[in-house]
Amino acid sequence: MVIKLTEEIETTDDDSSKLWFYDKKNIIDCIPNLVGFSENKVKLRVKNFFFLNKILEYEITSFIGGEYIEHKFKNEDSFATLLITFNKNRKIISLSLSYSGKFEKQMNKILEKMMKNLKIKYLEQKTALQKKNNESLSSKLASLSFVAKLVSTSKLIYSDKLDTGKIDITPFIENLLHKFSQYPIIYISGFNEENTFRLLFVNGELKGIYVKISDKEFYSEEELLKLKGLFHVSVYANLLKPSMVT
Repeated sequence: MVIKLTEEIETTDDDSSKLWFYDKKNIIDCIPNLVGFSENKVKLRVKNFFFLNKILEYEITSFIGGEYIEHKFKNEDSFATLLITFNKNRKIISLSLSYSGKFEKQMNKILEKMMKNLKIKYLEQKTALQKKNNESLSSKLASLSFVAKLVSTSKLIYSDKLDTGKIDITPFIENLLHKFSQYPIIYISGFNEENTFRLLFVNGELKGIYVKISDKEFYSEEELLKLKGLFHVSVYANLLKPSMVT
């Protein structure tokens, strides 16, 4: 009998996803019951009879194609294949994990746990990377030279005034994003005599935020919501590819 498990993960960055899934260390780190490993081999512990354990050793070979990655685990009695495919149109990573050989019952539990770990650990690193990138972009928005470069590669698509005493800033921003959703990168700036805010969105997702209240600088949405007064607001659609900005 062949064991086969599948899973799908949403993604927005094919390049970083491919790098993560091709790295054997990341894959090995997701294998439960691991008792030893090297770059090309892993050793697993499985229950044999009652309280007796057996150590299974597998040789790993990996291959990367245009839109897929394959890791094979093989020994004399069994083999497993982890196939990762990347669908750019659907923005989906598909995982397929199959196994054939001895100890099917024990290996089924191990593979289920491994599949779960792959999804969890990938999403964890993705979230950490996004947070790091967002913090980096937010700090860049504090730089006038970065803002000047951003504006120079953009076109002005909207200009108006915002009175936060009459209109809340959150629905105002959301309306702008909806109105100009055809543009993948949107930069929004607002200012008055005392306060400034700069927001950078990529595919509708907030990637960078800079707020200056009097002479104090902040990088959080909480401070953005505290802004009061009449603001001159400009909206720019950036002409670069998202990867060149983020």
